[in-house]
Amino acid sequence: MVVQGIRAADAEELGWLNASWLRRARARTSIYSIATAVACVFFSMLLLLELFETDISLFEILLSAVLMVGGFGCGAAVLVFGRRLPRWGGLLLVLLHALVAVYYIGFSDERQNAVASIQELPVMAIFLAWFYGARIGRVVELVILLSVGAAMVVGPFGGDAVPGAAAPGLFGLSNVFGVVAMSWLCLEIGFFVRHRVRVEAHTDPLTGALNRRGLNHRMDEELRRAQRSGRPLSIAVLDLDDFKAVNDGEGHEAGDAVLKTLVAQWISLSRERDLVARLGGDEFVMLLPDTAEAGAMAMVGRMRQYATHPWSWGVAQVRADDTLESALRRADAEMYRHKRDR
Repeated sequence: MVVQGIRAADAEELGWLNASWLRRARARTSIYSIATAVACVFFSMLLLLELFETDISLFEILLSAVLMVGGFGCGAAVLVFGRRLPRWGGLLLVLLHALVAVYYIGFSDERQNAVASIQELPVMAIFLAWFYGARIGRVVELVILLSVGAAMVVGPFGGDAVPGAAAPGLFGLSNVFGVVAMSWLCLEIGFFVRHRVRVEAHTDPLTGALNRRGLNHRMDEELRRAQRSGRPLSIAVLDLDDFKAVNDGEGHEAGDAVLKTLVAQWISLSRERDLVARLGGDEFVMLLPDTAEAGAMAMVGRMRQYATHPWSWGVAQVRADDTLESALRRADAEMYRHKRDR
């Protein structure tokens, strides 16, 4: 059985996502905040277990207690009270945890905590990849791996194994290489999965143009950029003429070919920052940053001259108080006026 291209069995494996507490949390806050809060709670539970150990120092007890209280507090703020965490909150969590890992690996004789710190590095890499992307994730992960790797080499657990010694030899060079390679591999896999999910969620599968969700996301970004810079932003609605006749007369495959060809033409004739989106059927949108209405009209008019299938258009310059819907309505009205005047 297939549901929207995904096997029902695959969906059932994620049934835990429909837990009532998780649905309530998702309705009040963001997925990023929930994931960060769950990580905080998980690490806090590990710190709680450490408090029951009998061979840790007073400093380690205080360190675990402070971090545990902070982690449980973060979890409660999100999962109980529905707060949203700032973007720097997750980075702070990762960096704090990395510092704790460096301490236990490089300066403590707690063998169990050192091993646990190493095991958590791939999880931190996946978290960075998914929520922060390559630009931030690679830099932060490089700093973490250099710090932890150095602690593994020069700390009390580094070096070759010594007969009769409990600590030295736990982390040899092969272990350091394995930890660094596995953590970086998890980071790159996270980037790949993040990219694939975003492409599939924001792209029309037939034409390669943005879909409605992708257009909403990019419109929000361009609106904020235009408001900060004071530069103009225009939007164009493109509607194919007599497209139904193509589908009825030559078949849907011919209609699909027309759509794909036109989108390829629009993308090739536009600038790098211009965006093409499919609203549905034979209706498309172009988002034109740094372009006033007159310039957008001239640009779309030139593109129309090279069209392999006729289409009509309407352009509107986005105002400061506009939403995507209000800008589309004005451009749509211009498009229908253009159809009537021909």
